[in-house]
Amino acid sequence: MKHIIIDGGDCLGKNSLIEGLSKHFNFDNVSVRHFGKPPKEFEEGETPLSFQAKCFIKEGNLLDVIKQLEEDQYGYYENVVIWNRSPYGEYVYGQMFRNQDPNEIESFLRGFEELFLLENPETYLILLTADPDFFLSKEDGNSFSKNLEQKSKEVQLFDEIFEKSAIDNKLRIKVNEGNSFHTKDFVLQKVMEFIK
Repeated sequence: MKHIIIDGGDCLGKNSLIEGLSKHFNFDNVSVRHFGKPPKEFEEGETPLSFQAKCFIKEGNLLDVIKQLEEDQYGYYENVVIWNRSPYGEYVYGQMFRNQDPNEIESFLRGFEELFLLENPETYLILLTADPDFFLSKEDGNSFSKNLEQKSKEVQLFDEIFEKSAIDNKLRIKVNEGNSFHTKDFVLQKVMEFIK
C-alpha cells in the first residue's frame, strides 16, 4: 500500500497535486482523506488535541483496514491512500491558534507515527512550502494566518515538524520561484520521481 501524506499551508497546491496523483494512478483503488480543523466548542473535559487525537486514530485504524486488503489475492491494483493534510498540521495550528503545548503535540505525534505510519515502508511525507511573502500573496481570506508574521511562523513550524518526523521517505518541495508558482507538472513530476 502506498500511503502519501500531502501537507503544507493553504493555497500552496495540495489539491492540484492530489488531483495529479489520482490521475496518475487512474483513480484505481485511490482513497483520498482530508483532515479538517476541530470544532469551535468541545464537550466537557475535551481539549482540541484530545478531540483531534480521536479523529487521527480513526484514520490510522482505517489505514490498518486498507493494509489488510493487500492480502486479497484478487486485488488487481495497489491500494493508494492519500492524506490531504495530516496530524502534523496540529503541531502548527495547535500552537499558533489553539494554545496547545508543542511538547504535548509532539509526544502524541511520535506515538501516532509508531502506531500507524512507520511499519509501512511505502509511507511518504510530502511538504509543500513557499517563501512567506509569496505564501501571503496567495491568501484567499479563508486561512488562519492573515499576515506576514503568521505566514512566516506557519512555514517555520511546518519545517520543524517535517524535520522531527521519523518517516524515512520525506520530500520538501518549494512551490514558488520568486513571485510565480512552479507548474503543476513540475511539482507532480518531483513527487512521482520520489515515490517510485
